[in-house]
Amino acid sequence: MIVAAARSRFKRFGYAKTSMKEIAEDCGMSVANLYRYHDGKLAIGAAVAAAEQAALFAECELAVAAAPGGLVTKLATLFHALIDGTHRQIKSTPLLFELGMTVAREQPEHRQRILQGTEVRIAGILAADGGEAWTASDAGTASRLILLASAPFVLPWMLQTQPFGNPRAQVTPLMKCLVSGLLKSTSPGLAASARPGNPL
Repeated sequence: MIVAAARSRFKRFGYAKTSMKEIAEDCGMSVANLYRYHDGKLAIGAAVAAAEQAALFAECELAVAAAPGGLVTKLATLFHALIDGTHRQIKSTPLLFELGMTVAREQPEHRQRILQGTEVRIAGILAADGGEAWTASDAGTASRLILLASAPFVLPWMLQTQPFGNPRAQVTPLMKCLVSGLLKSTSPGLAASARPGNPL
């Protein structure tokens, strides 16, 4: 109830112009009672942002499940869905997009959840489609490298500014290049280059 009420107010007025008192009133409780459930406005904002990201990932999963074709098509579908969903939020609910950006600036763990959630979905596509082409360690390495190369399709601030031009048009060519190169590679050096913790 608190997250839904806060989302409605953030969507209409924005995070900066919303107070804890207003959220509490919308929930029919006192501010003191609201603090029993959340540490403050940022914590509520983070919960709203996390719910928005979860909804986007759910859309991505549906799109990937419905996509025909092989590995390149499935990966391209994942990134197209991320791009399209983010652009849709920028246009239709810009104040919620700004909320997500605020939370990402203030809470590094939120940024990590976006990246980790994307990597999990990449790994799932590789596991489902790779067959004998991937060992368990190869799939983990490949998913990390695909994530690193695909930052412009994943990170909201890059999707907003589009520093490399229209990202959607670049997805399929990049996936073809990555999949072809990774399937052919047998270099043990790949694992070292894809260790968790590399910054995006």
